[in-house]
Amino acid sequence: MLNLVYTVAIICLASLPVLGYIYDHCGTVCVRILSVCLCAGGFFLMALAERGREWLLFPGAVFHLVGGIQLAVTDVQVAVLFPKLKATLICLISGAIDVSGFAPILLKLTYQAGASYKTFMFTFAGVILFLSSVNTFTLPPRQDDDGNNIDIACCFKIRKRQRSKTESSKPNTSTCTNADHVPTANERQSGHQVLEQGLSNAAYMPDDVSTEPKCGVPSIGSATPELASKEKADGDVTREKADDIICQGTSCQHENNTNHTEMRVDGIGQISCRIENSPGKENGESANNCFLHDTLLIIKSPSFWMLMLWFLCQNTLIVTYQGSFYAIINYYGNNVKDKVSTYTDVYSWFQVGSLIWALLNGLMLDKLVSRATADDKERCFVVPFFITVLAGLIASIACIIPIIEMQFVAILFHSMLKTGSYASHLAYIASTFPKEHFGKTYGIQIGIGFLFTFIEYPIFAWYKYSLESDPFWLGLLFLGICLTASCLPFYLLWRRCRYTRSNSYTL
Repeated sequence: MLNLVYTVAIICLASLPVLGYIYDHCGTVCVRILSVCLCAGGFFLMALAERGREWLLFPGAVFHLVGGIQLAVTDVQVAVLFPKLKATLICLISGAIDVSGFAPILLKLTYQAGASYKTFMFTFAGVILFLSSVNTFTLPPRQDDDGNNIDIACCFKIRKRQRSKTESSKPNTSTCTNADHVPTANERQSGHQVLEQGLSNAAYMPDDVSTEPKCGVPSIGSATPELASKEKADGDVTREKADDIICQGTSCQHENNTNHTEMRVDGIGQISCRIENSPGKENGESANNCFLHDTLLIIKSPSFWMLMLWFLCQNTLIVTYQGSFYAIINYYGNNVKDKVSTYTDVYSWFQVGSLIWALLNGLMLDKLVSRATADDKERCFVVPFFITVLAGLIASIACIIPIIEMQFVAILFHSMLKTGSYASHLAYIASTFPKEHFGKTYGIQIGIGFLFTFIEYPIFAWYKYSLESDPFWLGLLFLGICLTASCLPFYLLWRRCRYTRSNSYTL
């Protein structure tokens, strides 16, 4: 029954995109309050489970797992406060999640010391409720990127207010009536800069914004040929004709800027939404269209789905090994209870060491990112992704070798695989995707990944009944999964080579 509870809880993580949407639109404080209630409430339900009320384990495990994962995701906000150690802190947050695997041995030790199951669970729930509640009202940022004071970090309202402020402060470039004077070259250049800044988004960094004339009209930063010819021919220009010429150039430039959607975010091709300034459009409707447009374009990104494939493979390998661990130890240990207990304790203690591996992984990422340019950050994750795949390969080979002591090696590299995969995945999304879509992007990835883990149930049945718990073919399946996961680092290398080759052709 416990395997069924575990499987149901893992599959229910597919609901994380809903919490991710709340995270992006309602802010950190709101989603943390909801997550704290789910996490602590799940512990209370599991504490109340006893003979005859075993069904409480299902909602308790689901609430605790969903709330706990989302609560840990919101801690990424702390990493933003330290840009030079951003990857390190993100990896430590992910490693702290893995350390939670040490909880079973704590439960075992307290139970052997005479404490009851309910006492342990209620105490643990109280500690979670207290610490999480304090952090919820102290850690989240109280100011946005522009220094505006906010009570709740509601990203959607902040961007809506900033967009309204930007549009109200921009000069009216769609109509050119009631002009009082002909702008000089310096004024036109200043107006051009204001227009560019008004359309920029702090989360997006354009790398290919063209400064060449578009629509057959020269840029407003320089004098137009028509205006120059008029000055040469007549010595002066009438105000009406100059206004018409400047109006054409300005409106055309404005159209090009609003329709220019190709953007890059730390090496990943992203697209910024088009801002429509027609009188009939409200700011709220425009913001909603912007969110929907950007979300769809992120989902359509090849990098998103290659990362999704890699995460599916790694997560399936991690979860399947955890579910079959006892059966593997029983098979190689000839069902000796002392050996099974020893390896179970070793597995729990190794989860504490995963925090050290998360720290090393984060320091390596920060060192690589500090040397990379904005367009070269994808390359920084090639080595961590390769290391996680290599750890999975070694753990799979150790499962195949019919020696009980080799399972120490499998446990070690499985811990490295688990910590490295989740830490690199979280750091990659936080570093390369737009920050205002972080919640939805991570929620979709985690939701699909854990929804796919329903496949572990037929794998368990196949392993237990068809293979009679022989780990050989299970290890071969793990090897195939690892080889499939290696497609992501090779894909990133291919993208890097193509980008370098295109730059060399341009030069």
